[in-house]
Amino acid sequence: MMQRKFITDLDECERLWNTFVRPKNISDLWEFRLCFQRHFNCKPCFLVLEDEEGIAGMLPLSYLKEPETFVFFPGETWKGKTWIERTPVYLRKQEFLPELLLSCPEKTYLRYMEIPEEFLIPALDVDETGYVLYPSNLDFDTTIYRKRFSNKKFKDINKTIKSLTGVDSSFCLNRLEDFDLLADMNIQSFGSDSYLYDYRFRESFRDIMHFLHRRGWLRMTSLEINGKTAAVDIGALYQETYTVFLGGADREIPSVAKAINMYHIESACKEGFLKVDFLCGDFHWKKLWHLDPEPLYKFVTPALTQKDQFEHALSVNDSINLISREQSYV
Repeated sequence: MMQRKFITDLDECERLWNTFVRPKNISDLWEFRLCFQRHFNCKPCFLVLEDEEGIAGMLPLSYLKEPETFVFFPGETWKGKTWIERTPVYLRKQEFLPELLLSCPEKTYLRYMEIPEEFLIPALDVDETGYVLYPSNLDFDTTIYRKRFSNKKFKDINKTIKSLTGVDSSFCLNRLEDFDLLADMNIQSFGSDSYLYDYRFRESFRDIMHFLHRRGWLRMTSLEINGKTAAVDIGALYQETYTVFLGGADREIPSVAKAINMYHIESACKEGFLKVDFLCGDFHWKKLWHLDPEPLYKFVTPALTQKDQFEHALSVNDSINLISREQSYV
């Protein structure tokens, strides 16, 4: 018989995370998540399913007071939605996924779940599309990548980039003092729609920048044009995956983002990275640049009022008792 527990002690949650999470992405590291936890200070509430063999599944959750919602740890919300993508879910067996989701408390909203197609179940809906590039599929050759564009389109992009990156331009790596400029440019471009408009996000990313730098994983790229810093991006290189998290660009230099985006792609091919992750968010350019779309999924409990939605998806032993939603969880 399965039993459900909720763990709210942060130290115990850390132990569970480090025991059961096998990091694949940089954001799978506890230290990365802790950078957000320090500034958002949401209550951890890890959901654990146990049977006679031990822990069968774990969902790392946080409880938000406003609005009253359970989300993925550490609860870093922007406009009511969490930001970190591809949060890992521990399952001893993949077929325990329906049981684990059914055990979630009411008002659970889980975003950006990476679920293999063969394990999709009716309760999961497409959330947003992640945009990635696999240089290995291009034989690490940018000339093959360019074939994804029409000749005219790529010539236009290349002409714009060359007009910006002449003899008076240079790319600088890991110039940490550019963080505040990145934040200012991002806010100037997006106003209150910028993640960095929220000081909690801004200071979380400042901590992440320092954490990545200490570990040797930081890929902070600054583009200098005519002695002026025109664009700054923050990314990370971890297990041969290059993730670009956020950036800022000078609004007075049109199309400068094209130059720094192409720099990321060319660097990934040159240095042999297996994957470049530009994250979710349809900023138009990601489709135009023919990045590879990957659907990510969400789970929202209000849609789960009937257990029969899961009956055909459940493949666990009939003796497993579904956990009642009325069980206390705070």
